[in-house]
Amino acid sequence: MTELKTDSIDEIGSSLLFGDISLFDDSKTTERGENVRVRNNAGELTIKFYTNNAIGLYRGIPPRKNSDGVVVSRGQLGLTKFDDFLTKVYQAVRLDDPYADQLIYNLHLASNQLADTIRSCEKIVADAIAQKLTSGAGAKITKDDKAPSFNVYLKTEFGRVVFWQIREIDTLVLENLFCRQHAIIPRDASVKMNGILSSTLWNMYHSVFLWKHTGVTRKDILENNQIAKRAKEANAGIVLEPFILDCSKRSSLSPRISERPEDIEVDKENEEVSQLASAE
Repeated sequence: MTELKTDSIDEIGSSLLFGDISLFDDSKTTERGENVRVRNNAGELTIKFYTNNAIGLYRGIPPRKNSDGVVVSRGQLGLTKFDDFLTKVYQAVRLDDPYADQLIYNLHLASNQLADTIRSCEKIVADAIAQKLTSGAGAKITKDDKAPSFNVYLKTEFGRVVFWQIREIDTLVLENLFCRQHAIIPRDASVKMNGILSSTLWNMYHSVFLWKHTGVTRKDILENNQIAKRAKEANAGIVLEPFILDCSKRSSLSPRISERPEDIEVDKENEEVSQLASAE
């Protein structure tokens, strides 16, 4: 994971002034001597999900077996395991693997498309409620007080972005189930909506397995050597775009490339992808 850097107190010094009040205290602490620093603690994040859909999208769904122990229903990947595997992809990006970089870019676009789908579904629900609940009618959506609470520990930037999308899906599905129960939205349409939201995210999860570790770098691709040929065969499901190869465009959720051959110059600054989905 890319290390988050904060401004050093030592580097800033105590020269900034607000009126006659110094923003920094030059006095030495009696407990820690001259090294006046604090440890940046990210804290803890907990979440309650109120629908089984969101719980399954977050932690996955185990396979279902019959009384004889035979699997009758396949399980589904969840965000936590997806994020675990994605850490390997992130490390490969840092080591200049263009296929890993392309995968993050593709995932970012898929996430943008999921966001558009969520907005469309939200509008359908809101319009249906506004049409049915006219004057004299009211609604109150209740949440289960015993809903499970989860401690959120995600390792990648992309995983954390998807987490908040699952949070949105949880709220949307809860409203959708309310509408189904009270015939505000037809049952078939309601079931289809929830299915689209879940399948879109699960397809995104499973696309991470298109990437295979080969140790390839951009230099190998340019030389078209044996490593590059093996990498192309192993990653047949990932098509390398020219802008990924020359690093002229990358996902803002990709980590910085920390190691690459010195004879290849590259702009390591990521370009935002958040607006690309609508442009392409």
